[in-house]
Amino acid sequence: MKRKHLLVALSLLSITLASGCSTKQEHISVQKYEGKHYKFELYKEKIEMGKTEKTKEIVKNADWEEFALEKDLPKADFIFYFNDDEKIEGKIPVYYVWVNPDENIVELTKDKHSQYVQLNRKESNIILRLLHN
Repeated sequence: MKRKHLLVALSLLSITLASGCSTKQEHISVQKYEGKHYKFELYKEKIEMGKTEKTKEIVKNADWEEFALEKDLPKADFIFYFNDDEKIEGKIPVYYVWVNPDENIVELTKDKHSQYVQLNRKESNIILRLLHN
């Protein structure tokens, strides 16, 4: 009988430790432009917080400029947003991504294309790894 109690106690302790040590995860939705339409590419649930936190830090600290979307600007290569992100004025920020494949440089707009930033190569690679993960 003591053996059963010991096994139950060890099992509960193992479960508690395993759940406490699990990696916190973030949800992100990604759409990729293919042809004439955006295709819902991913709803990534199993992304380590370190990857998303770095991406959030990049977009939060970027030197955003006021921007007016040009009519002949091609569609963004990707659209993404963090599902668990803090809402700003009741809305989740949506990011539009254009990739310059020759230089692997990322350009972003947000807030209905009213703000724009071009990232450096290092930050661009972080964003692209997240989108292609």
